[in-house]
Amino acid sequence: MANNQLILGAGKAAKKFVDIGGAIGQGFSAANQSARGFTRPKTVAKNQEYQNRVSSLMGKMKSDIDFTSFSPSETASMRTFLVNERQKYAGAAKTLANMTDTTSPEYMGQVDIMNGVNSSFVNLADQIKTYKKSKVEFVDGMMSGAYSDGNEVSNTRQNTLMYTNKALYGYKDEDGDGIADDGTSASLTIMDGGDIGFNIDGEVKAYNKSSMPLLKDYELGVKLLKDNEAVRRSGQLVNEDAERMYRLQLEKSFSNQDSLRSFIYDFEDEFPTEQLGAAWEEGTMTVDEIRKKTIERLIESRKKAGQDGYNEKKSKDNSPSKSKPKELAGIIDGTYYIRRKDGSLFPVENEEEYDKWGDWFYANT
Repeated sequence: MANNQLILGAGKAAKKFVDIGGAIGQGFSAANQSARGFTRPKTVAKNQEYQNRVSSLMGKMKSDIDFTSFSPSETASMRTFLVNERQKYAGAAKTLANMTDTTSPEYMGQVDIMNGVNSSFVNLADQIKTYKKSKVEFVDGMMSGAYSDGNEVSNTRQNTLMYTNKALYGYKDEDGDGIADDGTSASLTIMDGGDIGFNIDGEVKAYNKSSMPLLKDYELGVKLLKDNEAVRRSGQLVNEDAERMYRLQLEKSFSNQDSLRSFIYDFEDEFPTEQLGAAWEEGTMTVDEIRKKTIERLIESRKKAGQDGYNEKKSKDNSPSKSKPKELAGIIDGTYYIRRKDGSLFPVENEEEYDKWGDWFYANT
């Protein structure tokens, strides 16, 4: 069974994996401001509040408590459901015992009741198994920072309420985060058919109709960073054909709205996406407008990487130690030449030999 120690261990292991972004840039910061000094959208701050809350709750939970177990009240809800369903089954079976026409609608109606009870038991057992697994995945994802800061806050809140059990903690705001711990879990109930439900703000939400929070799209973000670096290193300007191809790649990547949302909210330290997150949550721009603006900014970023690389290469090739042959010496078709005093050129094997002997040859030959 998964207990607090196992989840904490898994969280630490996952953290090592998701920190791949940190090896490439200085981003994924939890601060209220981006690396470029822009105030982060409210969505980011609120999602991080929930993440901190879950981490704090798990940190204070006793290690010998099974996190996937159910509280007494939750167990009572399941027991009540099972008892009521068994009574329903027994009533239908008793009614069938007094019927002789097995083809009558009344007979088939009682059979349906019995089959429905059996199905509800199987459904409940399956949902309990899935819920326990999802509970561990949710807490692990929150503690490792794997969930996107661009998640709909209502979705993050609903998952937090469903997957954190207040009965295991029993305090109001002991973590001092300024967020009342009262209400950090939702009471579990069993719905018709054996579906698990949670009472959230007075409304029962079906577990099987809920969705886990959106994961950070590290694959896309890291790929864009690496590709920009490759373009810079190549020292080649981004021509029109390369720009068109890149635009098509971006349009394909961001056709998935989840990828777009993650990119805007999770990578604003690495790419110029400032204010787009705020525009999204405030509704001042449509999703299509945000998508187009994001693509344009990324294209400009790619062109800048190419220009920077080109400038670096040009500066290196035109440095005093690599001047053109007609002046002192330099490179012709990839071969280093040293200019003799008489003006003739002498080939050397590499740049190191060129730097070592260039001045001597010019002065003495």
